[in-house]
Order: sequence, then structure tokens, then C-alpha cells
Amino acid sequence: MPMTTARSDAAAPRWRRAWILVVNAAVTVAIFGHLFRHVRPGEVLELLRNVDRRAVAMFAALSLATSGFRLWRYRLLLRFSGWEAPAGQLFLIVLVRNAFSDLLPARLGTLIDVYFFTSRLGVPLAAALSCFSITFVFEILALSPLVVLAAWRAGPGGRMSAGGLLTGGVLLLAGTVAALALMPWAFRMVGRLAGRWLPRRASWGHRLETLLAETGSEVDRIRAAGLYGRVLALSLLLRLGKYSSLYVFLYALLGPLGYEWSQLDPARVFLGLCASELAASLPVSGIAGFGVYEGTWALVFRLLGFAPEIAKMTSIAHHLFTQAWGYGLGLAAMAALLLPVWRRRATRPAGTPVLDRPAAFYRKVAVAGMGATAVAILLARLPAPSPRAGTAGRADVPTPAEQAARAALLAEPGGWLVFDSSRSGTFGIWRMRPDGSAPAPVADSPAHEMYPDPSPDGQRIVYARALTLSRRSPAEIRICRMDGGEDRRLAEDGTFPTFSPDGTEVYFERGRAAVMAVSITGGLPREVFPGPRGFGGHQIVKPRISMDGRHVVFISNRGGRRGWQVWVADLATGEARHLGPGCEPGWFPDGRIVFIREDGMRQGTGISMRGIGPAVETVHDEDEPLGHEYFPSVSRDGRWLMWSACRPGQHDHLNFASNYQIFLRRLPTGQAIRVTFDGWNNRWPKLVSDSSP
Repeated sequence: MPMTTARSDAAAPRWRRAWILVVNAAVTVAIFGHLFRHVRPGEVLELLRNVDRRAVAMFAALSLATSGFRLWRYRLLLRFSGWEAPAGQLFLIVLVRNAFSDLLPARLGTLIDVYFFTSRLGVPLAAALSCFSITFVFEILALSPLVVLAAWRAGPGGRMSAGGLLTGGVLLLAGTVAALALMPWAFRMVGRLAGRWLPRRASWGHRLETLLAETGSEVDRIRAAGLYGRVLALSLLLRLGKYSSLYVFLYALLGPLGYEWSQLDPARVFLGLCASELAASLPVSGIAGFGVYEGTWALVFRLLGFAPEIAKMTSIAHHLFTQAWGYGLGLAAMAALLLPVWRRRATRPAGTPVLDRPAAFYRKVAVAGMGATAVAILLARLPAPSPRAGTAGRADVPTPAEQAARAALLAEPGGWLVFDSSRSGTFGIWRMRPDGSAPAPVADSPAHEMYPDPSPDGQRIVYARALTLSRRSPAEIRICRMDGGEDRRLAEDGTFPTFSPDGTEVYFERGRAAVMAVSITGGLPREVFPGPRGFGGHQIVKPRISMDGRHVVFISNRGGRRGWQVWVADLATGEARHLGPGCEPGWFPDGRIVFIREDGMRQGTGISMRGIGPAVETVHDEDEPLGHEYFPSVSRDGRWLMWSACRPGQHDHLNFASNYQIFLRRLPTGQAIRVTFDGWNNRWPKLVSDSSP
């Protein structure tokens, strides 16, 4: 053979492997790039930092129990093949196998079992191959009825067809049963074909044919001995343990956001996990399993009814943690396998192929399953960490001039200020006179009531109630009278509400992706923006409706390289226009927009306004000590500007250590008057006329 031909033959596999690596890397980069367009890396890290530690302990216990069931199954099959492997060494091999299973595309990493069985344990190759093949097929077989059960239990909710899922589960079950029945024949047939197709390498082909024939015979022996039932029982325990651990860790991520176990339907979560794992088993799935798994998770969990942002955030955070857990255990186990102690513990021939009678074996399986469940339940019953409560910061004493200026506000503008405040230990809706007198709670529960907006006639307040202070916390829209009476829920899954100009509807933000509207008498919310055309997958946050009801202004991560961007959309046509960088926009009665601007402002922020054109005008921009302005609003008559401001370093909106204080100013050139002098976090002030009760 010419030397050039030999070199080209040797180079071809290298180029093929390099090409596969490049494609997988491109898949990982493309999918993560798409996901991080919609969620920020900081949000994913925050999700991981705030995990429920009890649920993480449950995850670890169930994960280790799953590895224990895999160890048990290996020992059962290896013993029947005539080999007694040391339990400790075999458990370390299981941990290494778990890490390698996701490291290579198409789950090729699971073949590490065969390598370790033959090189470290001294098991014959035929016995190792039969053990690997049977466990591989039985894991799919054990998964099939669980998919059927979950599809039946999940029903038609979400956007995925329950009938299609049931059909897929049944086909998977039928296919694995057929594969199991044909496995011995398939090994022998492949061996015979290999012997025929490799005439120039007769000795190698003959050895391969002999090996596969022996492997088929091993499978036949295991089936004839009646071990399939035992292998299936352990495979079911293994699958239940694995998916229970992944389910529990999903709760560990979402529990601190306020999600309850009842909101994470096990059947739907299981189907989402299965779909993600199946996608990660494809030949092209990304580097070390990262890429297709996250993309499939985000898509399938969205189809199953989860909020888009939650589906995308958990796809990254969940896989990142569980992979780190698996790789960490695998590396530690691989290092442990190199210790000299294992050299003195060699695999020996098994005395008897099967130790337990069927009844005794299945009792052990039941006890093991109940034991793992009991440990998980005990960990779940550990005391939960106490929720963080607000504490007062430094209160200020108003000067005589500030006292006089504040007292004048009782005559003009008069009425009431409505705002949210941390003064009760959680955020709640409060009201007070513009001079700071007569403070009283309107809606203040152990949850967090935020973002109040008074009705045009001053008779009602609409607000959002969230379970936690996370931006992804489940929240609902509520409405009550100005004195807090007749409090009721208007809509689920919403935040940042605002009244329509005529007071008959409430607009609100849903999932940071849509503007919804609901009647104040109740009913189903409807989407008013962006509608079917969508908004390019970008966020739609803090919407406010213009006083003529024709436009909505909001902020988005679309349109700029960094920071929030202000957008305005026509509700009739759905056309949206980018106005530039800014945050927390609202409306003047004449259609001008008030918003927070950062560039070039003192202390990092200032209050600006703009009309139809590009010109931007600064409305208020103060210097220290309280020069960091936020939460601007304009009274319905256009005469008063309200906002909150804080000292440097105290401007985390959702932090109880922040200390925003409320200010009012008569437009256009009035003096800024400080209303509150306490140590609490006071936000989103709104002015209500004297017609309120």
C-alpha cells in the first residue's frame, strides 16, 4: 500500500472526530447563546445560590440511593456470570460510569462499564458485554411504563398531546420488549455477519464471532434462570430514584421563589426530564452534554405549561448543578480507584450464582425502596430556614424648613399617598397623607404586596402579591378599596398592575413576556401585547397604559447593548417603537413619557421625560445625600411629580437594607419636598385625590 494512502486512511478518523467535536461545540454555543438572550447569567447564579438546602440534601440522598440500586443490579448479573466483585470497588465504578455517561455523545460514555469490568475487575469480556447490554435494555424497558403512566396522569394540559405521549410510551415499551427478546439472536447474527464480512482478517473476525456468540449465550442463561424479573425490579427502583432526585432538585431551585410542591406536577416534570435526556442521547448534543439538553428542556417545559423564563432559567441551573454533582463524584471515585487498597481486593469466582430466593429478594427490594423514601421524607421535614424579615434602617429628623414644606402639602395637593413599604417586616401596601401623617396599612400580609396603582376615581387600589421577593416568584393581581376592604384576587400569574383610563380594567405584566388585561369584575385575562407576532422572545417588563388608553410603555432587554430600554407600542396595531435607554417609564396626561435615566445623571440616576420626538429633558436630578432617584409617577392632573430616592449604596429595590424615601414636587419648577424620614424602604408612590375615603 502506498504511504500516502496509509496516511490518508489514518488521518480520516482524526478529521471525523475533529468535525464531530466542532459540531457539538457549535450546538452548545448556539443554544446557550439563545437562552442567555432571554435570561441573564446572574439570574441563573442567583437561582443556584438560593436553593432550598433541605431539598438539595434530599436530592443527594436519592442520587446516592440510585447508584446503590445500580450497584445491586451489577452484582446480581456478575454473580450469575460467576464473578464476585468487591462492593466498594464496584460502587466507585458506578460513580465513574455516571460521570462518563454524559461526557460523550449518544451515551457512549456508559461503555466505560465494560472497560472497568474487564481491566479492573478481571471479568471476561463476554460476561461484561452481556451485563452491559441487559442493563442498557432494561433501563429503557423500566422507563417505558413510567412514560405511559405519566402521559396518562398529565392529561391534555399544556400544549403537548396526551394521546401522542401515550402512543410514544407504548411504542417504546413494545420496542424494548422486542429488543430484549431478540437480543441473544442479534448477538449471534452480528457475530456471523462479522465473520463473513472480514475475510482478509479471518482470525480477528473469528474471535469477534466467538465473543458475540458467547455474549448471546450469557444473555440466554440469564433469561433462562428467571433473573429478568429481578433485573426489571432493580431497574424500576433505579429509574424512580433517578427521576425523583431530579424532580426534588427542581423544587430546590423553585421553592425559594415561592413555588409549592403542588405546583410542580410530577407527571409533567417527569415527561420534561425524559424528553431532555432523550435529546441529550443524540449523536450531536453539545459538549459534555451541555446544549441540546437545555434547549429541549426549555421547549418541552414551556409546552407542558411552565412560564417561559422559568423554563429557560431552570434548564441551565438544573443541568449545571446535576452535571457538576455527577462529575465531582466521578472524579473523586476515579481518584479513589487508584488507591493501593483496591489492588488487594481482586474479583473472585462466585460461590453460588443466586443467593436469594425470589420472595426474599423482592422483600429486600421493597425494604430498600421504602428506606430511600423514608430518608428523603425525613430530610424534607427538617426545619425550613426562617424567611428574611425587614429591619429598620437609620431614621432622619426633618429640619424646621423640611417640616414646614411638608406641612404645606396637606393643603396642596392634599389627598393621599399610596405606596409599598417594608415597615411591617415584609413589603405591604400603605397610605398616608402627603405631609406624612396618618400612615395606615391597606394590604399587608406575611407575603409581599407591591406595586400599588389607584383607580381614576380614587376608590380602589390594585396591587401584586408575591410569595417571595425573587423576580421570578409566583405572584397574583389583587384589588381592594382604599381602606383595604373587599380585598380579592383578580388574576393569577401576574405582577405590576395598572388601571385602564376608565377604571373598568386592569393591565398587568405576565411572565416578563406579555401585557394582559382583566376586568375589575373578574374573568379570564386577555393578552393585549405583543399578541401573535410576539416580541422576538425579548422581555416585556413594567408596562404602563397611556391616559388615553391607546399606547403602552414598557422596558425591555431589546434594543440596546446593555441596560434596560424604553419601548412604546400602539395597542391597536401592535407596532412597537424603541425610545432609548431608560427604566420605569410612566405617562404625563398629555402623552409625554416620564422615566429613569442613568447616563450622565448625578448619583447614577435622574428623572427625565420625552415626547414623540427624540429630545430628552431632565425633570429632576438631585445630588447627595438622597440623589439616587427611582419609582417616578405623575399625578393624573399633571401637576405633581412623585418619586423615591436613597443614599449611595442603598438602591437595591428588593433589599430590606435599602432606604428609599418619598418626595413630591410641584411641576414644572417647584421645590422637591421630602415626605418620609423613616428607616424603611418606601417605593412606588402614587397620589390619590381628596375624593378618596
